Parts: sequence; structure tokens; C-alpha cells
Amino acid sequence: MENEGIIGELKENINKEPNNVQHYVNLANYYISENDLDNALLLYQKIAQLNKEDCQALINLGSIYYYKKMYPEAIEQYKKAIEKDPENASAYYNIGNVYAEVENFELALLNYEKALEFEQDNSDIYSALGYLYQDINNREQAKKYYQKAIELDQFNEENYINIANIEQMQMHTKEALEYYKKAVEINPNNTKAILCLANSYATLKDYVNAQKNFENVINLNPQYYPAWICRAIAYSEENKAHEAIISLKQAIELVPEKTNAYILLANLLIDEKRYEEALGIYKTANILKPADSKIMTFIANTYILLNNYTQAVKYYRKAIKAAPKNNEIKLIYLEMINSYIENKMKEEK
Repeated sequence: MENEGIIGELKENINKEPNNVQHYVNLANYYISENDLDNALLLYQKIAQLNKEDCQALINLGSIYYYKKMYPEAIEQYKKAIEKDPENASAYYNIGNVYAEVENFELALLNYEKALEFEQDNSDIYSALGYLYQDINNREQAKKYYQKAIELDQFNEENYINIANIEQMQMHTKEALEYYKKAVEINPNNTKAILCLANSYATLKDYVNAQKNFENVINLNPQYYPAWICRAIAYSEENKAHEAIISLKQAIELVPEKTNAYILLANLLIDEKRYEEALGIYKTANILKPADSKIMTFIANTYILLNNYTQAVKYYRKAIKAAPKNNEIKLIYLEMINSYIENKMKEEK
């Protein structure tokens, strides 16, 4: 009811002054705040008609098309904006975002660099260039642009997270740790940053600080599935199987349709020699992903541990059928058959 009242009031303003562009802008922006992109689109189309020289209206119209994933239409509007104002950094930046989204690296780069010609102190453009280079695995260039973005805006934690992720991928865990710490310092409620920080501590085998940060994440968002998974992995590395099992069961309870927690749990139970339990969990995962050759191979391996070669053969064959080009599964299968034959021959002697 409150929304209807606000919309009614904004529409009444338009009725009273139909040529006042700001009234249309106010209503369009309200629709955007309510995620009603269809109505916002209609209004910005009207705004562009009322004021054909309004470059910002064209940019906003392009952005709505972008959010609706209508990329050719978005590009068309941004190009119109550039025609009206060839030095508009925002138009080049936004069209760069579209080209990045459709993975046209060259045009994205061209437009971001053009945006920088007219707005050299915009940290968002440097961040976008960082993302772009990161997407094509040019990590050094990506770091360079993230660093520049940080110089211009020291309070955007995403830039610290992004550069930390690159450091982590390059196995520079200590450097990554410092960037994650900075991100958490800027925003203590950023669960992604805290989780990454926890994982970095775990990589460095500082399990006290790792578990402290896993706990922080879970306290902020108990429904955060990745936190339970990562926490379990850290517990497992710390040889705390009981705690790892509890974390994985919690992850399964939160998101029962994902198989990775089942596989990790079953693997852990195998290490604990709880083969029957592990087998049941692998089979549950197999029900969720019946064509997954990896899960079938895990089931076959477990049957080997249970000395049930008939069932092991059955599941190895299923795995090979699901992934006929996977030579590793075929090799395991042949080794298992040879081992079985050798054992039988020894028994007969």
C-alpha cells in the first residue's frame, strides 16, 4: 500500500506537469529502487523523447537494458550518448562494461581506456580494467589496475579482495592475507572477505585464527554454505575429523541439493575407515548427480575397500560409460581387475 501511495503521488506530479522531465526521472528511479525495470524502461524511453539532448537519459536507458541483459540495445543507447557527448567518460565506461560482459575483450579495453582519457581519477574504471585483465589471466596487469583503484579510493573493500585473490592464486598467501585484513577492516560485515581471510590463515596452518574467522562468518550469516565447507576442510587438515564431519553435515542440511559436501563427508569417513557410512553418502550424491563419473568411481573404490568386487566392477563400468574418454578411470578399473585375478589365483593355489 505504501508503494502504491508513492507511485500515485509521483504519477500525479507528471499529470500536473507533463513536460517536466524531472518528474519522469523521479518515478523511473523509484521503479529502479523497487527492481521494476520494465516500468523504468518505459519512463526513460519517454524521457529520451522529451529531451533529445539529454545524454544522461540515454546512459540510464542503456543501463536498464544492460541490467535486463539486452546487450545490443544497451550498446545502441550508449553509442547515442557518445554521439551527443564524445567526451562523456560514463558512456565509454558503461559500454565497456557491456563488451566485457559479452567477452569482447578488445572493445571493452578500448572503451575503458577512452573513459580514462576524460576521467583519469575514476577508481571504478581502474577496477573494471582490473577485472578485465583478471578474466584473461593477465594477473600482473590486473594487480596494477587494482592498485591504482586503491590509490584513488582506499575505502572500497572489493579492490582489496580482488588483488588478494590474485595474490592467493599466485601462492603469495602472506601478501593475500594482508589485503584480506584490510578489506575486513574497511567492512567488518563482508562475509566474503572474512571467509577468504580464514582460508588464508588455514593455508598458513594458523588454525586458531582460521577458525576464529570461520566462526565470525558463521555468526554473521549462519546460512552461508561456503563457510561450513571451508571450515570443514580446515578442521580436516587440522586432523579434527569429528568437527569436520559436523560442519559438513551442517552444509548438507543447509543446501541438500549440492553434492560437494556429500563427497567431502564421504571421503572423510573413508579416512576414518567408516566404509559403509561413506558408501551410503556417496550413493546419495549419485542420486543427486546420476551421470557423475567421479562419484561412481568413489562408490566403486569403496566397494573395493569392502571386498565387494562384483559391485565395484558394476560401478567402474558405469563410470566408464558416463566418461568414455577418461583414461584414468579405465586404468583404475584394469588395475583392479588384475589385482582381483591375482588374488583369486593365489587363493586357488
